[in-house]
Parts: sequence; C-alpha cells; structure tokens
Amino acid sequence: MPVALQLLVTVVSGLYTSLWGAFKDSPYEGWKPRTFPRSIWFHLALFALLCLVPPWRARLGDLTLFQLFFLVMGLERFLAEIYKGFFRTEDQQKYFVPSRITFFGRHVGSDAARYAAGTAIVAAVFAVLWIDLPVERFWMFVVTAYGTGLLVSLGGAYKDAPFEGFRPLKFQRSGLVLAVLSPLFWFADPGGPAVGLGFLIYMNGGLERFAVEYYKTYVQRNMSGKFRPDLPRREPELRMRERFHYAALAIIAALAALYVVEAVLPGAGG
Repeated sequence: MPVALQLLVTVVSGLYTSLWGAFKDSPYEGWKPRTFPRSIWFHLALFALLCLVPPWRARLGDLTLFQLFFLVMGLERFLAEIYKGFFRTEDQQKYFVPSRITFFGRHVGSDAARYAAGTAIVAAVFAVLWIDLPVERFWMFVVTAYGTGLLVSLGGAYKDAPFEGFRPLKFQRSGLVLAVLSPLFWFADPGGPAVGLGFLIYMNGGLERFAVEYYKTYVQRNMSGKFRPDLPRREPELRMRERFHYAALAIIAALAALYVVEAVLPGAGG
C-alpha cells in the first residue's frame, strides 16, 4: 500500500474527528482555527509511531485503507481521552462533567497521582497493539466488537455516571452498535490476511466513535453535555457550524466508495 495513500487516509480520519468536535464545542468555546487540526496532527503522529515499530509496520501494510481509517481514529480517541483526563490541566468551571479524571466522582488533587495513573493506562493502550492473535471467524469479530463497545461504555460510565447517573440501557449502546456493525470489518478485506486482535480492538473503537458521535452530533443535534447548561451559546458559531456537517457527509461518501472498491469489487471479480 503506497505510504502517500495511507497518509491521506490518516489526515482525513483526523479531519473527521476534528469536524465533530468543532460542531459540538464551537457554540460554547468559539471557532479556534489554531486548535481545530489538533486531531489531525495527533493522527499523523500515531501513524508515524506505528510505522517506526517494525512489527506494527508489517501489520499496518496488511490493512486496507478502510481499516486504517478506523485504526488511527480509535487509537487517537482512546489516547485523547486519557490525555484530557490525566495529563491536561485547565479550568473546570465551564464543565458540567469534568474533563479532568475523578476518583468515582471525587476530585483528585494530586497531579503526581494523575500522571502516574495516566502513564500506566497509556502503557496498557500500547500494550494492546502487540496482541497479534489472528481474528478469523465471524463470531470472533462480533465478540470483539461487543467487548470493545463495553470497554468504551465502561470508560464513559466511570467519567459521567457520578454526575449524570448510571443508565443501564445507555451502557449497552456502544456494544450493541458495534456488534451490529461488525460485518463491516468481517468483509473489509476479503483477500487479505486475518487482522490481529489488538488492531481490531482499536478499529472497533474508531468505528464506535464514528457512528455514535455522528448520531449524537448531527442527527440528534445534542448540544455538548460536558458543558454547564447555563453557559451562553455563541450565535455566529451556531449558524456557521453546519458547514462541518457537510464536510463530514463528504468524508462518509468517500469512505463508502473506498469500501466498495476495496471490499465489494474484489469479491465480485473473484
């Protein structure tokens, strides 16, 4: 797979993440051109890291571009949430649900404790990438998808439940969504080798954010729940943010076309 195409897909994956973040947050924080491409740079940094480690680079070369799109998105989303919770220091007054990690809803005053816990979790995130167990059967794709969704829900519940309450049905949402969507990765590369479990977990993490955030952000039009409900909203950003949705739709259309080229047409011709 040409590196130039991989880089392009990585940039577009980061752009999609930046678009939904800007759509949700700009009415509260304003449009920030300087920070908008932050997810793009993070995606590129992670892609570079994957290329620098020989075992990961070899497995990266076996992926389709469709799979790569979600791999870097999932890995970036896991690490971005860890960064915001454990390493970033900012004023929490504007948030209804603090971005800084709490201990079951209680403020953690020790920066050293936060940094130590965050470092351990980052190490665990990268350790998962080393799991190269081939995922070959359809039921394994379904189980991996559902388990990844539960992992995402567990992190969200730990962060949000002390402030919003625990909702059992909502807790199952990510797992069920990914289980339903798991055939996408099952059919993604009909002629290629089996994908490793570690990579598949982050591919599913990216797909979960891609699907769930699209529904919450662009379909339900929910305002970002992390901000205090009494914060004023910026009318100019509310009016202009629809362009982010149009850009997201263009990326979705391109991604669908890519899937057809990589997964459907080779199977039809074989």
